[in-house]
Amino acid sequence: MRLRRSGAKTAAALAVVLSACGVAAAAEPEAPARKASAWKTSATFGLETIYDDNFLRYSDDYLDVFHAGTDPYKFKIERQDCHILAPSLEVEARRDLIALGETRLRFRWKRWQYVQEPIKTNSGYSWYVRQFLPGGRSCELSYSYAPEQYIRQLSDEPPWEAPSHPLVWEEFRYTRNEFALVYRDRFSRDLTWKLDLSRTLRYYNQPFMENDIFSWGARGTLSWRARADWRLTFDYGFEHGPARGYDEVGETLETSDNSDPSYDQDLYQVEVAWSPKWARRAFTSLALSGQYQAYWYTSQKSLDADPYHVGRKDNVYALELTMARPVAAGVDAVFGFKFSQRTVDSPWQGDIAEDKDYDQRRYWIGLIYKL
Repeated sequence: MRLRRSGAKTAAALAVVLSACGVAAAAEPEAPARKASAWKTSATFGLETIYDDNFLRYSDDYLDVFHAGTDPYKFKIERQDCHILAPSLEVEARRDLIALGETRLRFRWKRWQYVQEPIKTNSGYSWYVRQFLPGGRSCELSYSYAPEQYIRQLSDEPPWEAPSHPLVWEEFRYTRNEFALVYRDRFSRDLTWKLDLSRTLRYYNQPFMENDIFSWGARGTLSWRARADWRLTFDYGFEHGPARGYDEVGETLETSDNSDPSYDQDLYQVEVAWSPKWARRAFTSLALSGQYQAYWYTSQKSLDADPYHVGRKDNVYALELTMARPVAAGVDAVFGFKFSQRTVDSPWQGDIAEDKDYDQRRYWIGLIYKL
């Protein structure tokens, strides 16, 4: 009898302990797994109207021939200047997909509609994936595509034809594919830097496929916020652009009778930007930039075989002034002017400078609306 009572007491005590543990477990449920943040999206729409006084970048001598009308087969345009409408759309989605930082997906489209000369109309498409990292760093992959851009009419000697066969003037066009990897970091709060590595494939239309370029590029950018309202940016870039150099089966770059437009390029750029808080009703930013590019053509052919490229150096200068100001909630107006110039140095005594040198001026005004 005593054994039964003792066993009953033990069972009752065990039941009380188990019940207490169950209550404690119910009071402390497991922490739910952390969920990724929701996607945040934004969009920006832009529209610019541009005036270009030399939209095909013809030299003064070439423009004289155009206006004289003596060689109409060299031209598919009616005027040297043109008005351009340039709509653009950028869409971005952001989310914390991984613990390192925010992930951004972005798509950009822009079209250049040449109003009076639609033969030059073209579009560009770009896709970006950017991953932010601790310490303000980020890494970005991108791909850009621009199809069938018109350059000018260019003479061609059809394959398998005798040298006495007359030249044929065709549309000179190319399609650009560019892949890029960009890394951003900072030395301090006011001093940041960026490294841009790129691979660009430019494919020209079939009559001119010897001009295809498969380039590698690297560009470094250093940005210094000297004061709260002043920013200085310095760029240097290098590009190595080997060309196909042949257009017939069985040919190579060394054995072809085509020219070799391979080049190396140096780029230098400086920009000064001013964004004073006291002037934000008038403008939010004012920027002035200057750029110099040197193209060194590397053809190893003889001067007689490739007079347009052997020993040639192109000097390309650009000066740009831009201003932005708010006009309404979420809407900014942009104004800009750009002057570009190219001069050519060559050992050839022909007319290359008369053909390649140019001056160009662009003026634009536009609206940017953040949706």
